[in-house]
Amino acid sequence: MPNTQHNPRRLTEADQQVSRQVRILRKASGLTLVEAASALGVSWQMLHKYEMGESRIGAGRLQAIANLFGVPVSTFLDENAAHPEAGPASNLLETPGALELLQLYIGTPDETQRRKILTFVATAANLKP
Repeated sequence: MPNTQHNPRRLTEADQQVSRQVRILRKASGLTLVEAASALGVSWQMLHKYEMGESRIGAGRLQAIANLFGVPVSTFLDENAAHPEAGPASNLLETPGALELLQLYIGTPDETQRRKILTFVATAANLKP
């Protein structure tokens, strides 16, 4: 019979989702690991462990992280986002460079320029826009 007991030391998929959200929010805010860690009162190494899902984030620390980024704690606990099968877009911002590319695209005020960016990226990736 399989062991169905919960192992409190093992990180769950929900823990992993919280970690991914922390990393996405930090990068979106433009803060470095060192800057965000300093604001939270932890070492950059500890924040890195949180973001990589190597250490579980406690409730108090999660509240501090939410406050730092100006989001409600519920941002990290969205049930749909906690399940990878929720959709193919659920992890797109984790791709290296994706967030930066999106920020550049959104920051371009001219629609014609945005279309040129999209065409360039599609061409570089050998895809059709």
